[in-house]
Amino acid sequence: MPAVFKRIFISQEKMKSSPAFNPRWLLLGLLILAGLVCTLLLRNIPSTTSLGRNDFIGYWSATYLLRSGQNPYDLQLMDQLQHVQMKTGLDATIMAWNPPTLFVLLLPLSWLSFTTARFVWLTINLIIVLTASLMVARLYIPKGNNAFALIFLAFAMGFPQVLSGFYMGQVTFLVYLGLVGCMVLIRKGQWFWAGAALILTIHKPQLVVLPLIYLLIIMARQGQYRGWAGLFMAGAVCSIILFILRPACISDVLGEMKIAPVHWATPTIGGFLSYLQITELARSLILLLLPLPFILALTPAGISMETAVALLTLITIPTTFFGWSYDQTMLLIPVAQVFGWMSGSRNKIVNFWFGLAMIIALGFNYIERARATNEVYYLWVPLFWWILFGVSWRFFSSGISTAGRVPQPA
Repeated sequence: MPAVFKRIFISQEKMKSSPAFNPRWLLLGLLILAGLVCTLLLRNIPSTTSLGRNDFIGYWSATYLLRSGQNPYDLQLMDQLQHVQMKTGLDATIMAWNPPTLFVLLLPLSWLSFTTARFVWLTINLIIVLTASLMVARLYIPKGNNAFALIFLAFAMGFPQVLSGFYMGQVTFLVYLGLVGCMVLIRKGQWFWAGAALILTIHKPQLVVLPLIYLLIIMARQGQYRGWAGLFMAGAVCSIILFILRPACISDVLGEMKIAPVHWATPTIGGFLSYLQITELARSLILLLLPLPFILALTPAGISMETAVALLTLITIPTTFFGWSYDQTMLLIPVAQVFGWMSGSRNKIVNFWFGLAMIIALGFNYIERARATNEVYYLWVPLFWWILFGVSWRFFSSGISTAGRVPQPA
């Protein structure tokens, strides 16, 4: 064989043996590039606007006090820090009633100035939402449906609750990442790290009461106590850091539990009924639903892990003790499940009406935001997704399939 034909033959064989081009890497690269461009465009916004400033004042102040060995739940210390040192100019003092594990995670930001920390946290939040939404799309939307994945990503980044969380400088996105990350790691068989990822959900445990219990039961049922060990180790590391910085951290937390306000009028069923002065008992409605994760996890012919977590998250948000409108970011998990079901449907008419319903709901939500509607009236958002989730489950029978169930232990 002549040398020239030999070279052509060898090059063709190399092309055949080389891995096929994966469009997801191109998509990921484009998204990273878009994130960098947005970061550059936003770099001056935190110093000239209140973007990412509101609730983050409380988080940063509490973390700063903890770093200094002081009580992060002390009202007088927080008041002095915010009004004297930070000069927020606000009439009220913004407290952070979250578990102290959150302040451990935010410690690096306490060495930055508040303005710089706001910018860094805004950037981190953008990355978290983008990353977690990519993982959600991978979990719920079958491979090959790149159009639905892109539409979901656009929906997630434009979700009013997400934008509100960005504006407030919220930490709800950590809970979103922790729950999604746990599922992804379980699918990869990395049970220890799946459990460790759940430490992120502890910052707002009321948002994940039912799905958290479900995932812990799944770990135990599969004999994967490495997941429990991962959560324990993550908690132990946080506790050690807390004790080093503030030996009296336990008494701080106990004191915080006594003075923390809990009777907020929030967009939950209990908060709404309390706001209407009907009853206060409904605030604990979720306690009646605690058997549900056990039923879903222990039923032999149950639904897939992804669908179970989506369903339990959807139930938790409006029935939990309290949760603000930006905490409804967690609804992106059941939203992704609906997108996944739609992507497997060949009925374009049904998909059209589902998409139209989503667009109308999104538009109405934006109008409410523009009119500064009372928080309690955002209760309709999870209830709307209850209806859409149930109807889509009815139309797309793959929702009750046992395919894709939790992997067996190695």
